[in-house]
Amino acid sequence: MAGREGAAGVYMIIIGGGGVGTELARSFSEKNFDVVVIEKDLEQARRIDDLFDVMVIEDSGASAAALKRAGVKSADMVIAVTESDEINIIASMLAKRYGVPLTAARVRSADYALDSAALTREHFGIDLMISPERSAAYEISRLLHFPEACEIEYFSKGRVMMLSLVAGPETDIVGKPLHKLALPPGCIAVGIGEGENFIIPGGEDIVKPGSRIYLLGRPRTLKDISRLLLHEQIRINRVTILGGGRIGFELARFLEESRSPFQVKLVERDEVRCEQISRELSHTLILQDDATDFDLFRQEEMEQTDAVIAASGDDRTNIIAGVLARQSGIKKIICEVVDPQFAPVYSTLGLESMINPRLITASQILRFTRHEDLVSLSILNEERAEVLELVLPDTAPVARKIVAEAGFPRGMLIGAIIRRQEVLIPRGQTKLLPGDLLIIFTLPEISGKLGRFFAARENTNHRGRNRK
Repeated sequence: MAGREGAAGVYMIIIGGGGVGTELARSFSEKNFDVVVIEKDLEQARRIDDLFDVMVIEDSGASAAALKRAGVKSADMVIAVTESDEINIIASMLAKRYGVPLTAARVRSADYALDSAALTREHFGIDLMISPERSAAYEISRLLHFPEACEIEYFSKGRVMMLSLVAGPETDIVGKPLHKLALPPGCIAVGIGEGENFIIPGGEDIVKPGSRIYLLGRPRTLKDISRLLLHEQIRINRVTILGGGRIGFELARFLEESRSPFQVKLVERDEVRCEQISRELSHTLILQDDATDFDLFRQEEMEQTDAVIAASGDDRTNIIAGVLARQSGIKKIICEVVDPQFAPVYSTLGLESMINPRLITASQILRFTRHEDLVSLSILNEERAEVLELVLPDTAPVARKIVAEAGFPRGMLIGAIIRRQEVLIPRGQTKLLPGDLLIIFTLPEISGKLGRFFAARENTNHRGRNRK
């Protein structure tokens, strides 16, 4: 990494260079944060060093010496996301001993993560404890409650909702410029995904068949959006989960606890695992079978299911299961993406509802950084866009300007403004006022320019470093 000044004034240490660590390193380096990654595996350490403008230390994150080499005493945040709960916990405890203000750790085991655990996250020195599988299961449960959507996100404590829909060839949103769409008041199109491309649209952009359109608005407004735009409404009652791993188990538990009357069936190939989860789940039918077995999908009971969740922990298995479910005419199919490189394969096969535990975890950690006036940050599916929720400072360059005169570049859009509890969909003449909560959509390559518009002018607390 070439020596540089940390433009954002934030210094992060990431422990673990796997999928989550790599995604965090990418995002933080794009925002010009000073980043150090500690990774024990030589090959993975070299890969990160080649890909990103970060410092890489080949060592264990549970090593006090490695943390000292990384400059832990000056760090704003330490994030431990190795595959080992114990290493993540030890690293967090050490970081707190060195005075690090914020720590985040990936913790999978229920012995550590649940509220009933004997030792809490406070005992471990962890400010944010994340279970990727539990988070992924929660996201899937949200999609089952809103099955027409491929992706759902909430902002401003639920006041604003974002969802994505796939535009079928016969729907009203196809072939028209966005400014001519009959969207209900309080709703705005904030993104269009076409294959590998993603755009923050303008009024003249057109939605093509098969494109994914991202809509933002009040939850009540978006509730009937599928009926208005897609001319259909899906009801989910019977759910089949393929895979009894952590995601499948957590999802079944969420659905058992849901107020909605879901009938849940879980298919798991391993007999011992079937016995384990059957002791934990009281209202879920457990079947020992292969998720890729053609005969499984030929059964009459499978044809009657409303939704199939492919969460086997293996992309190839999930893809095959998803295709079989689609051929069986199942209404809603949600697939876990293990390796992000497979995401285009899912899309090509028409498996649009994807859950990526790595991105979910990275997004949770990113929003927890709370840099400056940032309230939250989400990464849209396949890493193609970011959504930020931030408070507009009094001395920000765009404060008191109307949107049309703010000079936002292509690839940046304010989707909503929350002002005194009221949700506003901005127009060109809408004035941006200090204290407004802004929900901003941006392409990753543009997000580094946000400070030019939204950062407080008097903020000079920059801690530039020359790390490498």
